[in-house]
Amino acid sequence: MHKAFISKKNSFDEDPSQGERFSFTYLFPKYWLIWIFIFLTMLIAYLPTKIRSNLGTALGKLLFKFSKSKKEIAKINLSTTFRDLDHSGIQNHLRQFFKYLGHMYINLPLLWWRSDTYLQTLINKTGLHLIDEVLEKNQSVILLAPHTLSLDFGGRALSAFNLLSIYKPFKNNLMNWFIGKSRSKPTDKVIVYPRTNNSFKQIIKKMKQPCVLYLLADEDISLDDSVFTEFFDTKKATLKSISKLARLTKSKVLPCICTYDINTNKFSFKIFNQLENFPSGDIVDDCSEISACLQQQILSDISQYMWTLRIYKHRPDGTDIYKI
Repeated sequence: MHKAFISKKNSFDEDPSQGERFSFTYLFPKYWLIWIFIFLTMLIAYLPTKIRSNLGTALGKLLFKFSKSKKEIAKINLSTTFRDLDHSGIQNHLRQFFKYLGHMYINLPLLWWRSDTYLQTLINKTGLHLIDEVLEKNQSVILLAPHTLSLDFGGRALSAFNLLSIYKPFKNNLMNWFIGKSRSKPTDKVIVYPRTNNSFKQIIKKMKQPCVLYLLADEDISLDDSVFTEFFDTKKATLKSISKLARLTKSKVLPCICTYDINTNKFSFKIFNQLENFPSGDIVDDCSEISACLQQQILSDISQYMWTLRIYKHRPDGTDIYKI
């Protein structure tokens, strides 16, 4: 069973030794190819910015041409979301999306290898004072984020706060440890929990003291914890958990988004004003507000949304639109 990643400076009195740790089994031969990949990512992380940018663009073109399954999923999502898009419009968005995807793959090693001090120089942050204003009132903050390609840099932008987050474990244990530890650097004050029901119970307990929860709210996980709401030109299963967490923890919900500028090779992390009268007491209304919020965030740059996610896993009529 996967464990949380617990940074040494966390303010929740959690012992880092009780979290996910390195295992000497990761040195066994079955992991040697992974170690070679990890070593190559270190080289990429220290390449000059211009070279990394060119590599990202080149990789994006290759992905657009050869990654057929990802391309088909993205095409299905775009055509379902925006009914008025013709073939040409979808292709334009796909080209831009895969260009950003290539840059994302090349930029991720920065998070794994470079220091927090260096990474902060790459991220332009606006609206952090909105978090401080809530924390000063002895309340916690739920940051509502969509799955943009730069979402991990959004988490990095929050390194100065007492932070909680959730991760989806990798099937490969070595990669799970390697990437997970980069989300809980020694300078951080964070606990990153694996996505389980027990983790949410732990998070609710932690949020009794003022802290920040960085939460991705656009996944289609389970119908039991979702409500179908209007989403652009279709309907989408929207999670009830944001409303439930806000009610149980008496937290304020603030939308946020992280995007990438290919021209400057910088990231932009923006926090917006809190949702008013949320939770409202009506779970359907709350889910509709979350959906409307996500739509505004996605429209800020459609091509940077993670269209390769199966965001329509569940449909009102029970069909599977990803049977390809």
